[in-house]
Amino acid sequence: MRKLLAAGCLVLLVAVAATGCSVVPPPQVDAKVFFVRSSSQDIEIVAVSRQVSAELPLAEAVLRELLKGPTAAERRDGLTSLIPEGAALRSVSVSDAGIARADFSEGLQQGVGGSMRVMGIRQQIEGTLMWISGITSVILSVEGQTEGVLQP
Repeated sequence: MRKLLAAGCLVLLVAVAATGCSVVPPPQVDAKVFFVRSSSQDIEIVAVSRQVSAELPLAEAVLRELLKGPTAAERRDGLTSLIPEGAALRSVSVSDAGIARADFSEGLQQGVGGSMRVMGIRQQIEGTLMWISGITSVILSVEGQTEGVLQP
């Protein structure tokens, strides 16, 4: 009996190995994130399509995607991000009234200067959140503080 059980287990293992195990990717949803194309005088905010995880709240998923920056192909097309590489999303929530509150690490403000860059960073974040249906305004904070965030 023991040999029969062992043989049955071996057959099961061989069957699993023969059919292979396929990993099912997590469900994705269509989203938009906003990058910039800049000249010496102007910043153009450009929406790009992305697929983001449907397993995360949409506001969190799009901000995490935004922080990844443009793809190599998007960079070749002249797109960039003004958001510092050291910026990390700490939390994001959306109230029933449509107010998105996004809290970032101190890295969001590291080395940021000039009103054009500050405005571009705000527009990237706000645009990325406000394309989501129901979001009507965005409040940004750094380490939980809203006062003085992204001031030129």
